[in-house]
This record gives sequence, C-alpha cells and structure tokens, in this order.
Amino acid sequence: MKWRFGVVMVVCLWNITNLMGQNIPKCSEIFFSEYVEGSRNNKALEIYNPTNKTVNLNQYRIVRWPNGSSQFSFALSHKLMGFLPSKKTIVLVIDKQDITKVGLDTPVVSVLKQKATLFLGNTDSFNFSMSFNGDDALSLEKYNAQLGKYIAVDIFGKIGDKPNPCWTDKYPYLGEGNWYSMDRTLIRKSWITNGIDSNESGIQKAINPTSYFNPTIEWISYPKDMFDSLGYHHCNCENASMSYIKNLELQCYPNPTTGKVIVNLLASMVRNIYLVSIQGEVIPLELFYSSEPQFGKLELNVEHIKPGFYVCSVTLLDGTTWVGKIMKD
Repeated sequence: MKWRFGVVMVVCLWNITNLMGQNIPKCSEIFFSEYVEGSRNNKALEIYNPTNKTVNLNQYRIVRWPNGSSQFSFALSHKLMGFLPSKKTIVLVIDKQDITKVGLDTPVVSVLKQKATLFLGNTDSFNFSMSFNGDDALSLEKYNAQLGKYIAVDIFGKIGDKPNPCWTDKYPYLGEGNWYSMDRTLIRKSWITNGIDSNESGIQKAINPTSYFNPTIEWISYPKDMFDSLGYHHCNCENASMSYIKNLELQCYPNPTTGKVIVNLLASMVRNIYLVSIQGEVIPLELFYSSEPQFGKLELNVEHIKPGFYVCSVTLLDGTTWVGKIMKD
C-alpha cells in the first residue's frame, strides 16, 4: 500500500481498504525503484523485481504523462523486453548514444551508458517515453489478458498534475520547496515492497493519487547525476529470501572513522555495496581502490554521511554477502 495522502488520509485509506476486504500482497509485482532526472539527457529508470520468480518483461510497458496530460499516446509509451530475475533490477536509459550530437540530442554520459540494460525512447524514431524533465508522471503497466488492456502496477507522480517546475517536498508539492523530481536521483525506500494500491477482485493495480503526490513519503532524494546505485536495489522483500545468502563478517578499519574506511576485501571482487542507517535509510557508497594498490583493498568514502552507527553490506561477484558495522564520528 502506498502512503500518499498524509497522516489523516492514510488512516482513512487504511480503514476503507480493510472494510472492502482487500488483501494487498507484498513483494508481488515489479515496481520503479530508482528515478534519475539529471543534467541534459542523463535520464534513467530502474525497475526492481521483488518476487521469487523471474518476470517476463514482454507483458509490460512504461508510459510518460507529460505536462499534466491524462491522455495516453503511443509515442509516449514503450514496451519492455527480456526477463528480470528474482530480486534483480533492470536499468532503462534514454536512447541518446550518438557522441556527435549536441544540444537537445546531447548523449548520456559514459558512466550512465554503462549502467544501461535497455535504451528506450529514441526521439529519432518518434518515441518520447524517456524524455521526462521533472513535471511528467510515469506509469509502469502490465497487460491483463482477461481484461484485454494494460493496467498500471506502479505510478510515479500524479497523472493529470503539472507541477512547476517539478514535484517538491512542501505541500501541495507542486513547485514550492526543495526540488525532488528535477535535477535529482531518487531511490525508493526499502520498506516499499510494490507499487500496488488495490487488489479488488484479484486484479492488482496502482491507483493514481486522488489528492496530491508527496515524493518524500516513498523516495529518498540524492544529488543530480548520481548513478552509483543504479543496478542494485535494497528492499525489505529480500528478508524473505535471505536463506540463500552467506553473511560473512566484514572487518573495517579505522573504526570509528571520520572519513575513509578500508575493508578486508578485494575491490575487483565487489558487485555492490551500501550502508543502512538505524533509521533504515539506504546509502549507496562510492567505490575505489585504497592507497595500497598492491593489496587491491576496498576503500570506502563515508565523509559525506552523518555521524552515527551504520551496517555495511558488501555483495561479491560470487553472490556472497559480507556484513559489518561502521561508526562515523
């Protein structure tokens, strides 16, 4: 269930949902897990599979709803393809790859290009599905053979709203306050287990917000052009399948620390790494080699995080996970 309506409305929605007898299952459907609206054409979407099964993406599409429009257009939609394994992500990047282009067709930067699983929305082919710029709603939709149409399973923003210039952190979230959907990277909070709002008659679907879209409830905001976390998402759905992961003790030094930490792993073996605060916030980390290159050890930069206690989780290429504690002074 999404908590989009503020404290009072959340209570009302909870009561209505339970009176209707709806059972909204957790970890049952893929959803948007990261949103990148960066400089120029650096735009990307990450989709996460929280289920225990591989998902056929050929039955899904993404749709952009620009400038307050609620009118569907094929030119603003794009069907997905391929398969998404359990607990994995797919990274969609706008199809701007021609390094000879400039202006509106400036290519994405190489670091983002390397993160891409699929390139979508090539405007040369008159497809504008990925050309969002902060004031566009987005939906992830699944084809329902029984109904013969696509049903939204996740929605970012509010279809029909036109914030100016983007959604923000101050009520009514339409422009006043700190920007959230423009010049930012947003990561879905780990307690979000799907984008489903309704399971009426067994049809799971996302519901467009009836009042407003408050991005701060479900999303954590990071600076513009931060791409480090693309390709991995931390979700509470992982807790149900932790039995297949080997948790090994991670040794970190110096600890406590005020800036950089060296851990007892080879950087070349690392797939991803993140910290989790005691409040549950997931913090992706920048990876680089230590000052002792002959050992190839991993050095973590934690200068930018707040003082406090953190759990550090490192997943290696072989699938094993190492867990340790870091105290930032």
